[in-house]
Amino acid sequence: MSNVDTIENLYLQLLGSSDNPRQRESLERIKKACTYLEQQGLKISPSAIERYCLDRDWKGPKAQSIRNSKTLKLYVDTLQSGQILDINRSKVSKTPLIADETVRAYVNLLEEERDQAIAARNRIEAGLRSIPGISIDDLIRTGFSDISTNALSIKAPTQIPQIAQAAIQVLFDPQHLNDCGLQMHKDRLRQVITGNVLLEKNHVIALRKLLTDTDEDNSSQTDAPNN
Repeated sequence: MSNVDTIENLYLQLLGSSDNPRQRESLERIKKACTYLEQQGLKISPSAIERYCLDRDWKGPKAQSIRNSKTLKLYVDTLQSGQILDINRSKVSKTPLIADETVRAYVNLLEEERDQAIAARNRIEAGLRSIPGISIDDLIRTGFSDISTNALSIKAPTQIPQIAQAAIQVLFDPQHLNDCGLQMHKDRLRQVITGNVLLEKNHVIALRKLLTDTDEDNSSQTDAPNN
């Protein structure tokens, strides 16, 4: 039996043996969080799981609750033990060994927060690069303080075809989403039953901004006086 099968069997066993609805919900959220962390190449830990849940406006589980629960801690510890991170073994670590357990735990927490920040920055940059007309690489290279430089010049927004505008408007139609088993929840597009997120908040905001900018451009062209 593979390690993946072992972890999945443990999850089903813990889920089936739990009579507490809140604990079952926590297990489901932990599984989603750990799947995301592994996909991003991040270390699984109670604090990383807590940040994932808070980012999705979930009330829990908190890191301390995971550590205090035998069931949740067993599942997370098993996932941690089976996680394989992409580490360059040939590179010698320059991090000194820390004897004090409290200091070592604090340093580990800072390293996890650093990794989360790097992953968040990469997601933001990827999202910004998907917006037409913005030279995000120039903005990152020169900074946002001096908007008068040529490097910060922003091209005129590309006109969105009407069929694309109609597709985005359909995407925000609550009745159409409901018919397809989807819903817009806290500016995130998700599946109603499973709660799986299809579009994150930054994706939805970007799409709405495209429609808003297009409406403003059309309005300006209509209101412009004829010479």
